[in-house]
Amino acid sequence: MKRFFKLLFIVIGIILLMTFIFPIAANIFNIGNIVGILAAFCFITLGVFCDEITAVIKFMCQSRGKKIFLCVFASAAAVCVLCFAVALGSVIAFSSTNADKQNTVIVLGCSVEGNKPSAQLTARVNAACKYLRKNENAVAVLSGGKGDGENISEAECMYDMMRQMGIDKDRLYLEEESENTQENIKNSLAVIEENNLSDDIAIATSDYHLKRATMIAEKNGVKNPGRIAASSGFFSIPTFYVRDTLGVMKEFVTG
Repeated sequence: MKRFFKLLFIVIGIILLMTFIFPIAANIFNIGNIVGILAAFCFITLGVFCDEITAVIKFMCQSRGKKIFLCVFASAAAVCVLCFAVALGSVIAFSSTNADKQNTVIVLGCSVEGNKPSAQLTARVNAACKYLRKNENAVAVLSGGKGDGENISEAECMYDMMRQMGIDKDRLYLEEESENTQENIKNSLAVIEENNLSDDIAIATSDYHLKRATMIAEKNGVKNPGRIAASSGFFSIPTFYVRDTLGVMKEFVTG
């Protein structure tokens, strides 16, 4: 039985390692990769050094002080895993579209490669355009500044794409100063207020990003924001879901 679990841990570790290393080849590297790779090495270590780890635990249990330390460490680790699992569950629960009749859509930017939209930005624009075509009275605030390696702002890139898709320019408002999700939401709300747009708001972004974006929007006074989900693609799902799960935990802690 011990040999089975040792092999199981090693196999799980190798699968996790491949899952989180492969996206790096596509220039996808963030805290999600790092945490995933660390988890992979933990499983591999458990499998390879199972006997040694068991011996250390037995040794520590012989001393009252060391036993208490071990129990505290194990409890803390269990709490962390439980909190991560709950946060991941909430990210998955919020990863689908529920927007219906909201009149203002905040489209969150993503990376632009020179003048060309990344795959995720394209998916966000497609999801937003689909909603705008269905809701002809709705308008969109396109949010995203110009970052490293970007010749144009993310907002301008989205604007050009939507115009090519037939969305009237009078339905599009640009917000070109944001550098992160916090600023996306805050600056977009300022655009909404300045232009007297409806405060019945939906947020269009990648599926994994919707929970955190919704939390930030609610912190900024948006009531019951709708969600418009853009598929993140199978290849990048693990990395981005881990990253945003950690982000959700941070938002919860910081209030």
